[in-house]
Amino acid sequence: MLSNTTITDCRKKPSKKEKLVCKRKSLIKTKYQWLERLAYGPNKKQAELVNIWLSIFAVNARSLLNPHWISDQIETIDTWQFSNFENLLYSQIMNPGLLRYLNAFKNKKNNPNENLGRELLELYTVGEGNFSEEDVKNTSRALTGFILDKNNNIKISPKFHDYGEKLILGKKSQFELRTLVKWLSDQPSTAENITKRFCNYLLGEEVKISQLEDVVFKFKNENLNLNTLYKSISNHEKYIKCQNLGLRLLDPLSLVAKSVALIGSRHENNYEIGTKILSKMGQPFLEPPNPKGWTYGDGWISSSMLLNRKKGLTKLLADEEIWDTRNTPELLTKDLIPFDPINIKLPAKPTRENIASLFIDPAWNFSGPVDLKY
Repeated sequence: MLSNTTITDCRKKPSKKEKLVCKRKSLIKTKYQWLERLAYGPNKKQAELVNIWLSIFAVNARSLLNPHWISDQIETIDTWQFSNFENLLYSQIMNPGLLRYLNAFKNKKNNPNENLGRELLELYTVGEGNFSEEDVKNTSRALTGFILDKNNNIKISPKFHDYGEKLILGKKSQFELRTLVKWLSDQPSTAENITKRFCNYLLGEEVKISQLEDVVFKFKNENLNLNTLYKSISNHEKYIKCQNLGLRLLDPLSLVAKSVALIGSRHENNYEIGTKILSKMGQPFLEPPNPKGWTYGDGWISSSMLLNRKKGLTKLLADEEIWDTRNTPELLTKDLIPFDPINIKLPAKPTRENIASLFIDPAWNFSGPVDLKY
């Protein structure tokens, strides 16, 4: 879990009302802590990378009785995002939040639920068009029997698990979880699908896999080593161009975290207001609309979204508690933005008016990609 997270298992509360109150408080705390880390760290650079994987393994925290399971998901991504994709994928399949969100606890030998099996194939491994309905059925059979004990540990129940032989993508086996994850990770189209999805979020645009052939080739040859993926992408011309020109339109969460960090206040109002304005900007915090995750790039552009970006950020500045506890830099400098602003001449003093002018400037909405050089 996040280091300062106090775990309260809302499932253990005696009444429905107490469970709901516990869920609400846990959801608020989880959101505030994650926004604080994105703004201030520790390991802020690493947290931005986690945020990409959170979109790939999307879970809506509001749907969970224990929203702090998202904190557990963040920690496991943090742990495995420099390993190989097989390990990262396994860590996510063993996350209670993702399993609950995809109804995996309802998937039993004699009462199948195919949600997790379908998303595992389409979103997390081989990709759309590379599997059949029979593959979904048999993958779901291999994923039967997940249960959650009273200590939030994932186990496989022999009573509910299907131990029979399954045929998945041309291979016949009993397919326990580890062997299933390995088999799906080893499929050639998995490297392509994950590279594409990762780059979509990283660069803020719909990339074509044909533009990333060298990246995919190296990723496959290194057994889906994620450090290889990051290094190959960071040396690619698309990444370098995005970095040099600041072409990535920031998603609302990255924009709010960046703005909170510039003001420099540690007051709780940052996180309360930040959470509220994210919903207005079209990105309810930690509540993606479906398992496919958030949009990216041009998907964040609409007249109402852009208007609410400006209104939302000025609300952070308007709060007296935030302003009175600010820790702004001595000067607003050109390195804060990727290209010259329209509304303000830099460098400038960090007055309220100047920061407001910066916040409503088009340049404040853009940046280069997440730094992949470690």
